[in-house]
Amino acid sequence: MGINLTGADLSGSILCFANNLNGANSSPANLDNAINPDKTESNLGDEKIEDEKGNNEGIESQSEELIYYWNDLRFHSQEQVKIAEALDRTNTLFFPNSKARLTTPAGRQNQEPDFLIFHQGKWGILEISHPDTEKDETRDQLFASHGISIIHYCDANRCTEEPDRIVREFLDILSQG
Repeated sequence: MGINLTGADLSGSILCFANNLNGANSSPANLDNAINPDKTESNLGDEKIEDEKGNNEGIESQSEELIYYWNDLRFHSQEQVKIAEALDRTNTLFFPNSKARLTTPAGRQNQEPDFLIFHQGKWGILEISHPDTEKDETRDQLFASHGISIIHYCDANRCTEEPDRIVREFLDILSQG
């Protein structure tokens, strides 16, 4: 089944995903996930994505990554949601998973910090460290060369167990930096 949206005015709409809705995926429960962005969604199957020039022909993604939603924001892990909730309680301006375009030694590239945070006139990055991820000092130096010198890494388990404390510690570091 296909839906042609050519000419449709979707301004003000929230589109959560664009997966195929064939077979088992077309049940009302799965359609509810498309309408209700506050639920966890698993992107399974082929998904059309755009290339750098805005074309979406023939480029497909086999994404099986879970997406977590909170207040119309998308997160890659439950730990990110916990940190976002803690940042929200402090009334701090933050950008989760925002892509930045930087000049690197290899040319222009995208980088995506977990949280870009603005506090008391200063920018900082808060990263969540998982056991399978390593600190990227080269990337950190690139952000520092653009004025974001406070980059703090926190353990994923701590983010789940004590997100408010992690946020307080980070904001204190950012205030002093």
